[in-house]
Amino acid sequence: MPNQKHFNKKHLAHLEVVRRQDRIIRISALIIILLVVGIVGYGILSSTVLLPLRQVASVNGDKITVKEFQTNVKIQRIQAINRYMQYMQYAQMFGVQDPINDANFGPMLQKDATLLQSTEAMGQQVVDLLINDRLIRQEAKKRNITVSGDEVEKALEEGFQFFPNGTPTAAPTETVQLTPTVNPTSLAIVTITPTPSPAPSATPDLSATPSPTEAPQPTETAGPTPTNAPTATAVSAEGFKTLLKERVATLNKDTGMDEAGYRAMIEISLLQEKLMADVTKDQKPYQEQVWARHILVATQLEAEAVIARLKAGEDFGQIAAKVSTDTGSKDKGGDLGWFGKGAMVAPFEEAAFSLKIGQISDPIKSDFGFHIIQVIGHEDRPLTTDQVTTNKQNAFQEFLKKLRSESDVKIDDLWKTIVPTEPALPTNLQ
Repeated sequence: MPNQKHFNKKHLAHLEVVRRQDRIIRISALIIILLVVGIVGYGILSSTVLLPLRQVASVNGDKITVKEFQTNVKIQRIQAINRYMQYMQYAQMFGVQDPINDANFGPMLQKDATLLQSTEAMGQQVVDLLINDRLIRQEAKKRNITVSGDEVEKALEEGFQFFPNGTPTAAPTETVQLTPTVNPTSLAIVTITPTPSPAPSATPDLSATPSPTEAPQPTETAGPTPTNAPTATAVSAEGFKTLLKERVATLNKDTGMDEAGYRAMIEISLLQEKLMADVTKDQKPYQEQVWARHILVATQLEAEAVIARLKAGEDFGQIAAKVSTDTGSKDKGGDLGWFGKGAMVAPFEEAAFSLKIGQISDPIKSDFGFHIIQVIGHEDRPLTTDQVTTNKQNAFQEFLKKLRSESDVKIDDLWKTIVPTEPALPTNLQ
């Protein structure tokens, strides 16, 4: 018969082993459960609380968050939808049957439609926009350029047509008076009176390809309409507060932007205006321009034959009318009118600006063929208000481009996976 004492010891030892194993199993199961819960919880937390705080880009250490990025994408989408609907309404007003394929409205409609359909295009635009915002703020700070709360408030008031002191009077447009330098030598070359406006585009189009211009920081406000004299305010103080509250509520619902964000958007727009004014303060409201005519042919041999005819005394305009392949100018004796730098393709421009009045060039090769150019006049000519504005905008964009190249800009590809697709273009307009 087995020893009872020995049996009890073995039994107790076995039970202890079982208890230890059971404890290990329970602890292991608890750890696994906690890990799973932790992973799931982190995923939920990451997508709800932490994600908006993550970085999509930084500019010299200044972080651009997911929340800011997504809010601005939604704002850009709203603006693109509004533009699209506006163009459609204009097209209907003009009786256009197929606006999308119309030569006038089609390109604008297709551009916004593409922007709304392509998350990459929209996201990239917003990333670039926010990077520019940071660059503007940082550069404005360096130059001690500021925007006060009162200036933001005034811009908001004007945007809602609230003018406590009456509608402002339009400021007079500065006119630059320049003395024309077209002399008898110029007039002896041709009898055509050049148009004072910028030269029309030639066919084939000799215009240089313009640099893409980034859209300025959008604002939700519209500028006041100037009148000849102050008038009573169109909106009362209470009306302004109500309209502002409604606008912020709509923005908050559609994009998540609160009033502080809305005011910040107005502030960056005003900062950009001030910084651009400072950067372009030396821009002149006039530019050196050339009045020229040309004969365009396909080959070097044809160009040399034209040169020979000119040297033999034949009239430039008559030759242009007969042999030039530029249908936009041949019937005007090859006359291109006045143009400034940047208006024509580089080889043509370089030759035209280097020639003296009356001088005829050797054959100049461009992508269009071979040009024989004669310069009729050189002078500083005043620019239109639109031309001055365009020049300043282009100069400012070049400034921002250079500033960005000199800055520490980091972009995280995270933005490519989180571009909002709402609000969407109404299905009846797609």
